Amino acid sequence: MNKKCRVGAKLHRLDLLMAYHLRSRDESLIPPAQMRMLEFIEKNGGCTQADVAEEMKVSPASVAQSIKRMQAAGFIERNVREDNQRANSLRITEAGSEAAKNCRLVFDELEAKMLSGFSEEERESFSEALLRVIANLESGDTGAMNNMELSKLLNSEHKQPKGDSK
Repeated sequence: MNKKCRVGAKLHRLDLLMAYHLRSRDESLIPPAQMRMLEFIEKNGGCTQADVAEEMKVSPASVAQSIKRMQAAGFIERNVREDNQRANSLRITEAGSEAAKNCRLVFDELEAKMLSGFSEEERESFSEALLRVIANLESGDTGAMNNMELSKLLNSEHKQPKGDSK
């Protein structure tokens, strides 16, 4: 393969540059998964943790951990539902709304910077090409996973030595 066509190396460099720009932009930036959860809770005030888990396509246990962290940070309020004493109703706080808006702004600014000078047609073509690359790499196991689940899978595999089936 021609060295100029090493797409993997370019994608890795892009990932590193995105991480660098995000960290240098704002140290208090919340994780993207929390941003998406906060945005969902804001649009669906009174939703349950199960609603969030279904929307994010993650386990209820994962959502419970994130909700606990976001509640401790003052981003959400959790109240027992009147119609179901075993379920919690979630509402975003003003601090949570601000954190989500700040994070979304930073991500939108980064994307605008990345695609600066691209025409709308080039942006659409680029996006479609990335979707095709992703589809080519997704297997039966990973195709149904969202990014958070895929990241957890990747991190759990790194902790186990190759060939260790425990």
